[in-house]
Amino acid sequence: ISSGDGSSDSDGNNSGQRIDDLAASMLRIDVDHPEGGKNYSVPADNPFVGRAGARPEVWAYGLRNPWRISHDKESDQLWVGNNGQDLWEQTYLIRKGANYGWSLVEGTHIFQTSRQAGPDPISKPITEHPHSEARSLTGGRVYRGPTLPELKGAYVYGDWSTGRVWAVLHDGETLIWHKELVDTPFNITGFGTDHANELYVIDEVSGLHRLEPNDVSAVPSQPFPPKLSQTRLYRSV
Repeated sequence: ISSGDGSSDSDGNNSGQRIDDLAASMLRIDVDHPEGGKNYSVPADNPFVGRAGARPEVWAYGLRNPWRISHDKESDQLWVGNNGQDLWEQTYLIRKGANYGWSLVEGTHIFQTSRQAGPDPISKPITEHPHSEARSLTGGRVYRGPTLPELKGAYVYGDWSTGRVWAVLHDGETLIWHKELVDTPFNITGFGTDHANELYVIDEVSGLHRLEPNDVSAVPSQPFPPKLSQTRLYRSV
């Protein structure tokens, strides 16, 4: 379960670096075996079980607004897109017991130095984007479909504000490559897969779309005219 920091600005509840509440965290519970008067139990191997002052449901913490999480069974990778606040958006490969820094940092950048740091060292994002190219990141899926073999195993994600879509390939230890795939006109709210593991991009207005290879030969080789007179858009006055 992903949970934001619960505030509208700058972690106003000071939850980001705390492990004694459920905000600004990734949580892990067992809904199949309720106990203790709750509708769930806490798995015994959760990282904060038995830790003084900690909520045992917490799996990782220090996230401002984790938007769309996905788990890839083949690689056992848990990915999330995280909405930043002032300047940066991030994707994280979530690890057990990790601290992702909010609101001391926004990604890899200092945000508020006066806050009390959490009890664990800060882990860095896998990718981060300045607000010049992304302003409301939407987490995606690891691609496992047959149509785009060059993306196999890559995490594909996008941005609600700019419509851009990126892919990143990470082996769990090292970032292998990261690139922009397409700049769309969409407000991307999510990603999904079908029974063949083909990927769908969800636009808030127009619905579902697929990624398809672009034939580079179809792109005009004529460069954009450097002079207005060469555009043939107007007649001399």
